[in-house]
Amino acid sequence: SGGGCDDTAMIDYSESWLLLTVLHWKGSVFPRSCFFAVPAALLAAFLVQAEEITQSQFREELGLLEAHRSQLWLISLGVCHALLVFRINRAMERFWEGTGLLHQMRGEWFDAVSCCVTFSRGSRGPRYEDTMRFRHCIVRLMSLCHGSALEEIGGEEADFCETIDRMGLDSGTLGHLKDCQQVYKFNRVEVLLHMIQSLIAQNLENGVLKVQPPILSRVYQTLSRGFVNLLNAKKIADTRFPFPFAQLISGLLILHVVILPILISATVSEVWLASTLTFLPIFSMCCLNYIGVELENPFGRDANDLPLKHFQFEMNNCLLMLLHSSADHMPGVSKQRVIMNTDKIKEAMRDAPTGLVPGCLPEGKEEEDRIEDSLEGSGLGDSPEVVMLNEKGEDLKSGDESCAWVPAAVSEDGGLEEKLQPTTLLQGINQVVTALTGIRQAIEVQAEDVGRSIDAFLCLAVNLRKNEMTDDLFVEEELDEDGPVGFAWDCSALPEQ
Repeated sequence: SGGGCDDTAMIDYSESWLLLTVLHWKGSVFPRSCFFAVPAALLAAFLVQAEEITQSQFREELGLLEAHRSQLWLISLGVCHALLVFRINRAMERFWEGTGLLHQMRGEWFDAVSCCVTFSRGSRGPRYEDTMRFRHCIVRLMSLCHGSALEEIGGEEADFCETIDRMGLDSGTLGHLKDCQQVYKFNRVEVLLHMIQSLIAQNLENGVLKVQPPILSRVYQTLSRGFVNLLNAKKIADTRFPFPFAQLISGLLILHVVILPILISATVSEVWLASTLTFLPIFSMCCLNYIGVELENPFGRDANDLPLKHFQFEMNNCLLMLLHSSADHMPGVSKQRVIMNTDKIKEAMRDAPTGLVPGCLPEGKEEEDRIEDSLEGSGLGDSPEVVMLNEKGEDLKSGDESCAWVPAAVSEDGGLEEKLQPTTLLQGINQVVTALTGIRQAIEVQAEDVGRSIDAFLCLAVNLRKNEMTDDLFVEEELDEDGPVGFAWDCSALPEQ
């Protein structure tokens, strides 16, 4: 199995129809197995008809009719089967270990970058430009590191795996990477990992990473574990199935291709039956052998090998998520929909299959939440004058069931239709109108108070200019029992000018 990166994903197939599975040609080992099984079947048919065609008893003269009684044949057959089973077991272990190591490597390295992005969140406000430079730099370095790792385990003929804007790195970094690979013959993955660790340490000193050093050490540990997984994967790519075993299996298969037709023709006199009984054992043993060859190195170009370019695409997609504008979004609970009571939560969980689809907001609900949150933040969301109307214009009380969300209904085509009471829009409009009306009334009251204060100050100024007594300027109004306490200015005592 050669090295390289394949553009396509692994073979997608279904075993619902056995015949279609058998006829699936891509990735099949049937053609190569038939290359040995068909000649063996033809040889068996020829030996059965040989005496009638040549009019001679050469099989009896050569002792071929007595060959099936030999026990050496059974011993060699048992040895061949044992070797094939051993090779298949080892190949499957290497295949599953290889795909597990690639997933672990990607998970460890992505976790390290994700932690660094999270730790830099605290400095995004005061040092926005430095924070974004750090994030873009570490994402590009990690993408290049992951792609270089896949190319390394892919072999010398590996294709280039696409990375995230590697030309976005500064000229000094690109020149250093080029010299390390072409001049000094350093391992590019190791160079990139060292650069990532140095970048993290520098930004910790500069204050971009707002985290304590003991916590930051976890990032270095994940980077180290990812590199160890890479080395284990490279061990699989560099270490082939031992040659003595492969040589012995090949020799026994060739021996069976020659001897099995002789043994079958000595015991079976029908041409079609002899050909069939010869074809099936040879075909099955060759298939097992080629399956082992296919799976021993899972990092190649064959159809059954792991799609390295697909792994790189997934890694790039994860890293680009960290650069998205919403990467720093802080999650929370809805002030309108959240359920705090545990008993009610359990009840809602039981009703979930017939309710709203998990993870989806009903149409119009997101806009309603935005309006209600804005009103609550302004202190007007709890106004007692809010009146909610239904689609008929009737007043709805807070406990009315008609205000509740209706469960999801099943449409004719089997899908889910999210249905919402039309009172939602009316409720939102009523709340907005009530809030604006309250603001207008408050402004009018404040304007009247300001006008009265201005008049009082004018009266006081006139009185002071004439140097007259000001004790009688303030006259306390008679208070109602239930009325508010207030003061008014009496300007009647001021002399006319």
